[in-house]
Amino acid sequence: MVSTPSRITSPHGTDYLSPVEEPLGDRSPNQHLLPLTAQVNSNDQLTIGGVAVSELVKTYGSPLYILDEESLRAACRQYREALKRYYPGEATVLYASKAWNCLAICAIAGSEGLGIDVASGGELYTALQAGVAADQIYFHGNNKSATELAEALDVGSHVVVDNWLELETLAQLSGAQGKTVPILIRITPGIECHTHEYIRTGHIDSKFGFDPNQIEAVLKEIAQQPSLDFQGFHAHIGSQIFELEPHKDLPGVMVQWFLKAKEIGLSPSVLNVGGGLGIRYTEDDDPPSIDAWVKQVCTAMVAACQNAPIAP
Repeated sequence: MVSTPSRITSPHGTDYLSPVEEPLGDRSPNQHLLPLTAQVNSNDQLTIGGVAVSELVKTYGSPLYILDEESLRAACRQYREALKRYYPGEATVLYASKAWNCLAICAIAGSEGLGIDVASGGELYTALQAGVAADQIYFHGNNKSATELAEALDVGSHVVVDNWLELETLAQLSGAQGKTVPILIRITPGIECHTHEYIRTGHIDSKFGFDPNQIEAVLKEIAQQPSLDFQGFHAHIGSQIFELEPHKDLPGVMVQWFLKAKEIGLSPSVLNVGGGLGIRYTEDDDPPSIDAWVKQVCTAMVAACQNAPIAP
């Protein structure tokens, strides 16, 4: 069962969260309906971060999106600390800025030691302006323009290559400029998960990434392109996922392609595991904690590496 703070009822019969009784850093933000700092003050007003929501509405109008900085920072720290606990090798947490890309959010994620996933030239620009180092930015997307690829090449960010056209365009651009570009290739792992069909991304006929029957040819093409600095693989199985089992299977699939790349003569060093841990939208939702999700991914990755065998 999900552990939630106790509740109090206002004189008007409205159900609210009670004052926070447990340390914010120990609570997994994705398991709570409201931000970690949500409380009811002495005037029977809902507050977030110590500020009455009614006052925010007076100032900024309604509808209004409110993001609690403490909840965001707690999530960043929990991901980072869980990786240290459960994974023996090098590891980096990346914030997927498609969730919300603005200067403040990117700056907060960067200050907490996270890299940034971007999916457009605008998101790339925002992350850079927020002070995130280019080598900590990963450019995703299945329809990047030649202009966007040139921008990524110019600043030195990683590019997660999604299809043949993108691979060919990037090879031409980098070759013409005499530059090398660090790339990962996105693969379709063929793993199903229980989430809405619009946010499933790991099934074979997904519009994202290379199908399994294309990957060997892609790797051989990369091996012929000196301007493409192949670093490894990315795979993503979907968003708003409440089960851990699909993430148990994903590392094994990725490690097999890692070995194939080495067999072809490439030198991969990165396996980028993607897939959105669910959050609690309704009272009935019961997502696993950040710690449990990271533990599952790390345990599965270590086991897959040991079976290969390669170093985690």
